[in-house]
Amino acid sequence: MNIYTWQNEIFGRLLSNRLPHALLLKGRAGIGKLDFAVEFSRALLCTSPDAAGGACGTCPSCNWLASGSHPDFRRVEPAEESKGQITVEQVRSLYGFVGMTSGGYRIVLLHPADAMNASAANALLKTLEEPPGNTLFILVSSRPNHLLPTILSRCRIIAMPRPDPEQAEKWLKSQGLDDPCSRLAEAGNAPLLALGLSREDASIRESFLREISHPSTLDPFALAELHQKSSLSGTLSWLQKWCFDIELYSLTGNVRYFPSLSDKIREIAGKTDRIGLAQYLGSLAQSQRISNHPVNSRLFLEEVLLNYKLLTARR
Repeated sequence: MNIYTWQNEIFGRLLSNRLPHALLLKGRAGIGKLDFAVEFSRALLCTSPDAAGGACGTCPSCNWLASGSHPDFRRVEPAEESKGQITVEQVRSLYGFVGMTSGGYRIVLLHPADAMNASAANALLKTLEEPPGNTLFILVSSRPNHLLPTILSRCRIIAMPRPDPEQAEKWLKSQGLDDPCSRLAEAGNAPLLALGLSREDASIRESFLREISHPSTLDPFALAELHQKSSLSGTLSWLQKWCFDIELYSLTGNVRYFPSLSDKIREIAGKTDRIGLAQYLGSLAQSQRISNHPVNSRLFLEEVLLNYKLLTARR
C-alpha cells in the first residue's frame, strides 16, 4: 500500500467499518491527508485488493485511476482561473455524476474542501442532505473551521494522525534528506511540509529570515518588492512562524521553528511588547486568510512588514 506508516492504523480501521456518505479528513498541512485520501479511494475502487485491503495497482480500475480516467472517481480542486477557490459550477457539475447508478462506490474527492466559496458550499450541502446510497464524498481540509457547520454535521470527521518525530525523521531520510531535524522543526513536525521546504529555493527563505532578524535595518518596502512575485501565503507563513518563536521565547525561553536563529529571536523578544506581538500575530492570521484573494502582493507585504518593523525595531 502506498500510504505512510503513521497512517496504517486509520487506513485499516476505515476499511473495516461501514462508511458514511461523507468523510472529512482533517489535520495540519504536510502530514499526508491528500495522499491518504487518494490511496483510500484506490483501495475502495480496486477490483483485486491485496490481503490488507489496499489497491493492487494492476487491475483495470487501478490503471484508470492512475491515468485520471476512472468513470467512478472525481477529484475537485481549485481551477487556475478561479483564484484559489472551488466554485459553484464545479460542484454543480457533480450532480449528474453522483446521480448515476454503479455496481460499487462513486467517489468525489474535494481538496482543499475549505477552498469552496459560499455558493459552492451551499451547492454541496444540497447533495449531502440527500446523498445517493453508493456515493462517498471525501473532503480534505487543513482548516475545517472554514467549513459550514451544516457540512461538518453531515460528515464523519477523521482527525488524521501525525507521525512522531522518530517516524518523521526516518521517512525524510528515506527521501534523501540528510539532516531532517532542522527542517522538521521549521515545519512543525509535518514531514511532507519539511520535504517541501528542503526542495524550495532555500536561499530565498534564508534571505527573508535574515532581513527580518534585523528589524532596526529592515527596509519593508525593498523586502516587499523582492518577494512580491513569491507565494504570498508562503511568505506570510515564514513571518508567522518567526513571530510565534519570538512570542514563545518571551514566555518560555524556548524556540520551536527556527532553533538555529535562537540568538536573534532572544534579542528581538527582549525588545518587543508582548501584548503588541499577540495583536500582530492575530493580524497575520487574518492576512493569511485573505492571502489567496486578488490582492496587490507588494502593497500587502509592505503594510505587513512595516507593522512588523514598528513593533520590533525598538531600541
